[in-house]
Parts: sequence; structure tokens; C-alpha cells
Amino acid sequence: MYKSKLIEVFYALSKPQQRSLGKLVLSPYFNKRADVIALYQLLYKTALENRTALRKEKVFATIFDKAPFDADQLDYTMSFLLKAIEQLLIVENRTQYPTQNSIALLEAYRALGLDKHFQQTLKVAQKLQHKNPLRDFAYYQQSFEIEMEHYHFLAAQQRTTSKNLQEVSSKLDLTFLVQKLKDACQLLAHQAVYKQQYDFGLLESLLPYIEQHPTLLDSNPSIALYYYYYRAVTLPQEEHYFQAFKQIFLEANEVFETVELRDIYTLALNYCVRKANLGNKQYLEELFGFYEAGLSLGILLENELLNPFKFNNIVKLALKLHKLDWTAMFIENYKGLVDIQYHKTYINNAYAMLYFAEGKYQKSLERLHQVDYKELFIILDAKVLLTKNYYQLDEFEVLETHISSFMVFLRRKDILAYHREIYKNFIKFIQKIIHLPPFDKLAKEKVRQEIVATQKVLEKDWLLYCIEQI
Repeated sequence: MYKSKLIEVFYALSKPQQRSLGKLVLSPYFNKRADVIALYQLLYKTALENRTALRKEKVFATIFDKAPFDADQLDYTMSFLLKAIEQLLIVENRTQYPTQNSIALLEAYRALGLDKHFQQTLKVAQKLQHKNPLRDFAYYQQSFEIEMEHYHFLAAQQRTTSKNLQEVSSKLDLTFLVQKLKDACQLLAHQAVYKQQYDFGLLESLLPYIEQHPTLLDSNPSIALYYYYYRAVTLPQEEHYFQAFKQIFLEANEVFETVELRDIYTLALNYCVRKANLGNKQYLEELFGFYEAGLSLGILLENELLNPFKFNNIVKLALKLHKLDWTAMFIENYKGLVDIQYHKTYINNAYAMLYFAEGKYQKSLERLHQVDYKELFIILDAKVLLTKNYYQLDEFEVLETHISSFMVFLRRKDILAYHREIYKNFIKFIQKIIHLPPFDKLAKEKVRQEIVATQKVLEKDWLLYCIEQI
């Protein structure tokens, strides 16, 4: 029983939900079985960790007293309680959306032929939609469903009654366009990662229609946002599409639920990263701007915590853009929002990167020695930063030893071929720089050109800086 679906679902409920379930199983409308009530009461007061109390034989004896053990009968009782839980989840899900409740009520009043009550509820539903700040797919779908209920109501009246056919058609178009464009953007994102080609269906026929009706973009931010993103990705030379996308995102973020807004935000981040990786360095500033917006809007926070990987990426990018003061303030203001279990790793690493950028190499080393080396890419980042610190401090003997251990680490660890190559190239070039003959301009220029020509290499700007300082 401990591994049954009932146990898994019941203990996934919050305590308020478990109490609500108690009210539901005690209601004769939903449940008339005493054994189901007894099973609920047993589970409610039994901790999940108490495996002995949740053994089938033990549970059966508690519910059915002295009756001989019958596994089938207990399974039957468990099935009824599971259905009660599912009923609770359905009720909770449906009743948390007032507009959806009104639509269900419209259908019920129409079926009962209660015209007056239908019209009163219709006004309530329309008012709720008018006050709704969201303009996501759910909003358009609900608007369409309201119009459809209104149409069915009017269709049952006299034949001469005017119908709302235009409203139904227009709402259907908007609902379809929003979802189609959203799906297209998701396909593009998946296609970029997994190199899989998709058939976009009717989309190419819809795009000219949207462009011929600019009011669709002007008055429907969700349509505009997904349209401009799709165009930005498929027509990468047309910069104005991305700028239009960015403007709408920053101005119309309140029209989406947080989950969808976070998905759109991820699309924007990935777009900027791809453009920057293709050599368009202005998109590093764009990426930084989106990180600032994500912090300001709270999109980057989940359960009031900042993901340590995102924290690390923000610090790296800000330092790459030479925003030292901003980085110091960011670390100080947001380190408390990183889960405490990651502090030794990510906070110390962040300060180590900041101190290096400030030229405080000894302080950077001190922080690196405090890093908890458990995360592979933090270990790699730290090894690179140690290399740079030793070089800047002219600790060349220590550096040579460190480089040797770094190479051994790369050979032994299970690292993707691409990542292994960029780290090995970094090591190769720092070794060449260390061993450059003094005053040999030709050798210096040869190494510089080799660094410039190599695509897969870390810290290219720093390596070129080192060359220039020789």
C-alpha cells in the first residue's frame, strides 16, 4: 500500500487540501461509504514515514475491525478515496478561475431555460473579462467560449433574433492566432537546441494576414510578442523585429501569467545568447538588459529564490561588460536569495571573479580557496580563474604545476568534447604566452593571430590582453 497511487497522491496534498478532502468525504453528496471516511481519517493522522501503520493488513484491521483480511475489498476502498481526491482536485482547479465558473454557469442556465439568469450571468462574465488584465491564450479562449454560449442562447430564440456571429468569428481568430504563434515560437526554440526540423503547418499563410491587418499587432500584445519573436528568429538580419519584441515585453509584461512570462523571457535570453555567440557583441548588452528586467520584474526568482546557475551567469556577464560597481551591488543584494546550500560554491566564486576584475588577485585567490568544489563547471571556472590569478601575480612555478594538474583533470573527467576543447585551447595558449621569448615581436604576433583565429577558446579577450602586455 505504501507505494500505491493513493498514498502518493494523498501525501502530495497540502494540509489545507487534506482538510478540504475530509469535508468532501463527509458530504453524502460526494460519498456515502463509511469505509472511505475511516481510510481518510487513518491517512490524515498517519505520517508518511510510518510504513508499519501503512501496511495493508494493518490498515484493513483498522478500517474493518475484526473482519478477515480481504485485499480486494481494501483496494476497492482505496479506489473510492482516490476518486474523491480527484474530485477535489477538479473542483479546486475549476473554481479558482471566476470567468470559467461563469462560463459553466452560463451553460447550466441555458440548459435549464432560465433566460433571465443566463443574461445576468452573461453580464458578469463579460465584466470579468473586461477587468481581466491578462491577454494570454486563456483570456482569448474564454472570450470565445462566452461568445459561443451567447450564440447558443440567441439561436434558441426566434429566428429573427440577431446573432453574434461576427463576435464569435473574431474571437475564434484571435484565439487561434495566439496559440499558433506561441506554438511556432516553441517549435523554433526546440529546433535550435535539438536540430530537428518541424512542419509549421498553416503559419506561413497566417503571417501575411497578420501583416495586412496591423491592428492585430497594435491591440493584441500576445499576438505581437510572439509574431515579432518568430520574425526575429526567422529573419535574423531584420533587427527591428527583435527591438519590437523587446519593447512589447518590457511594456506589456502584465498581460501574461508568471509561468508564460518566464517562458517568453527564456526565449529572449536564448536568442541573445545565440546572437552573441555568432559574434554580434551588442547582444551581450541586450542580454544584460534582459537580466536587469528579469530581476526588476521578479521573473528570475522562483519560490523567492534565485537559481545559483543564473546568479553565476549574471555575475560573469556583468564582469565581461566591465560593470564592476553593478556587479558588487548585485552580489551584495542578491546573495541572500541564493539557497544557503550553494553559498560556499557560488557566492565565493562570484566574489573571486569580482576581485580578479578589480585587480585584487590575492583576495580573489583567498575566495577561490573557500569554494566548495562539487559542481563540475564551477570547478572548471575556478581552475581557469586560478590560472589567471597565478599569471597576474607572476607565480609562474605555481602556474606550471597548476596547468599540469588542470590537464590531468580534463583527461580524467567526463566532459563533453566541445567543452574539453575550449579548455585545452585556453591552456595551450597560456603556455605559449608564458614561454614567449622576450622581445620577439614575430613570435608574439604569431601567437596573437593564432588566438584570434581560434573559435573554440575560453577567455580570448584576456589572452589577447596578456599578449599586448608582454
